[in-house]
Amino acid sequence: MKKLILCAAMLAALVVAPALSDMFHDRTDPGATGGIKGTLKGGVLEDAVAIEQVAYKFYQGRVNGSSYRFTNLPPGKYDIVLKLEEDFIEGMRLDIWGEVEELSAIERKAIWDLIRISDDFFHDKKIVRAGGTKKKQKLIVEQIRTKTIFNPDGSIATNKMIRRVDYIVLRKTLEVWQIESCRNFFRELRPKDGKGSVVQWHYEPALGGIRVADDIESVESVTLKKKKQKAER
Repeated sequence: MKKLILCAAMLAALVVAPALSDMFHDRTDPGATGGIKGTLKGGVLEDAVAIEQVAYKFYQGRVNGSSYRFTNLPPGKYDIVLKLEEDFIEGMRLDIWGEVEELSAIERKAIWDLIRISDDFFHDKKIVRAGGTKKKQKLIVEQIRTKTIFNPDGSIATNKMIRRVDYIVLRKTLEVWQIESCRNFFRELRPKDGKGSVVQWHYEPALGGIRVADDIESVESVTLKKKKQKAER
């Protein structure tokens, strides 16, 4: 419970201190020569994050139009998340060391109930994708707040919303699911009406499990495949 409260309080504090969002991306290693580069077809990138799940590191990349690049990455196996104005494209591996087990409807509801109450600052939540075993689950969770929020000077941020994306690991102890770890890897403050207020999520296997050693690895181009957008969240 202490871990859950700490995570929620630390992440909610970013509302009044946007500059602290950089704290949630790890520093690359200046001595490392490995990296990743790739391109996207069908859209313009806003952000890119590389996730190394063994060391639990999150690195922010550089984007230029439809291309992205990560440099000075330590050796490891990486998953990529790409952000566009109205879309996320991700290739995150959510198995537990190659193991995948199907959960019952009761177990899925128990996990959703835990996520729903984990941080009441955000009132609109979505489990984007989940995977793992009956004892351990990995989740991508999108959380949104459109209720009143404040600027660092105390004034009301008019017509603004906050979107936060978390990578959460759950562990089942006896019959109870608990949050083992949670990590914010994307956060934005944007107008709550118009383009980007609702995003679509796409899974792209080519963006997962990219091995990095001492060279810049080229990832095959991925194409944004648009789905029909819902009118309201």
